[in-house]
Amino acid sequence: MSNHSKTLTSIGVDVGTTTTHAVVSHLRVETLPGSGTSPTITDREIVHRGTVRETPLVDPETIDVDRVAAIIDSELAAGGVTPAEIDTGAVIVTGETARRENAEPLVHRLADNTGQFVAATAGASLEAVLAGRGSGAEARAAELGGCVANVDIGGGTTNVAIFDAAESNDNNVTVRETRCLDIGGRLVTFDDADRVTSISPPARTIVEAVNLPITVGSSPDKAALKTLAVTMADLIVDLCTGPPFDALTRVLAIGTLPDEPLDLNSVVFSGGVGRLIASPPADPFAYNDLGGMLAAAIATHDRVRSWSVFDPTEDIRATVAGAGTETIKLSGRTVSLDLSLLPLRNAPVVAVSDLVDCSDDQLERRFEVALETLTDLHDPDAIDGIALSIDEVGPLMYERLKIVVGALAAALHSIPSSLPVVVVTRQNCAKALGQMLRREIDQPLIVIDEIPSTNGDYLDIGKPVADNGSVPVVVKTLVFGQ
Repeated sequence: MSNHSKTLTSIGVDVGTTTTHAVVSHLRVETLPGSGTSPTITDREIVHRGTVRETPLVDPETIDVDRVAAIIDSELAAGGVTPAEIDTGAVIVTGETARRENAEPLVHRLADNTGQFVAATAGASLEAVLAGRGSGAEARAAELGGCVANVDIGGGTTNVAIFDAAESNDNNVTVRETRCLDIGGRLVTFDDADRVTSISPPARTIVEAVNLPITVGSSPDKAALKTLAVTMADLIVDLCTGPPFDALTRVLAIGTLPDEPLDLNSVVFSGGVGRLIASPPADPFAYNDLGGMLAAAIATHDRVRSWSVFDPTEDIRATVAGAGTETIKLSGRTVSLDLSLLPLRNAPVVAVSDLVDCSDDQLERRFEVALETLTDLHDPDAIDGIALSIDEVGPLMYERLKIVVGALAAALHSIPSSLPVVVVTRQNCAKALGQMLRREIDQPLIVIDEIPSTNGDYLDIGKPVADNGSVPVVVKTLVFGQ
């Protein structure tokens, strides 16, 4: 029995603190005919690596949207593809760029203009995971059967993703956790005379904490700048090795930090600064920022020298490679779809968990609370749909599904009947659940399975891949202005 296969063309775009770049990839999707198994992406090949260009700005707080769009248009042309030929992919704004005033409209414009099903994404945690997949750290964890950290150091942030295959018998790799820090090489910039032209707030926090004589317009001595770079390197190492964490690490952390330390088998460095660690530039001001000095401070750090460090498969392009090749997931084939709703973008997710032991009354209340949470956070008139993520409903038997469907149908009466609802289950029961639910409600409805998602995520769902029923799904974050 031969496999049915299809090749998707994917784009990845990364608009970062310092640089903007794109890649075009081919993703091979294979399905075993006549089986109930989900289609699988069996091969990923980057067919065009775009030029790394400086991210264009109108002013320090505003991205030049038209120039960024022109960069991506030129990369599509260089890659020999048109937007109509792009099937999937992701645009991600990263680092300090995600905090600029027009980051959100930028990323949505690029996603809408570059292909049929291209996701708009932002957020340090997602950036960490994409970089780790693009750099090869996830594959390294599978190879070692252990715990590997990818440390992606860019212009504005350092994002660590820890991939763990240590507790798996079949080398399946999980993202154990992410850790993110407001430290990067572009937090201090210089002019051609080595005078300081800008100090970002995180760098100013460190300068004040260490009491360094570094101010805008000054030409600090090398000793002060080296102390700043060494302090930043110490904090990055602390981010990887804690807890416990230094107080300054906690101040500069993005999101929460873990409570338990991990034993790492190896480390991979990626990102614009990460790629310099293996060979720091001789001129510390080569890039008119602190990146060269920070890379040198990390390279000579005693703790880093003790680590097992592997070369990345992608360095400065790690995040964009991950965005272009690793964002898409494929649902199970037994789905229940309203094709008129597809593609559906940016449906906020709320998790509905621990349903297995709920009584009938408790089930309905559990769904009501989830819907109340969503509508408190998101105006139903301002979004294109909502998503309920269910881990387990209990035994996949008709009577049990009937009880769950009754409770969900009753709870859905609290939201506008025109608002599309996506139900996502981890169990393989979407088709049966969808058929039963459609008999109870008139709500626009999509039910898919075998896709993990949780609170704070957003879902993009595309049209079915070929004729096998499976749909492409992107589980993502949209974190701007933080």
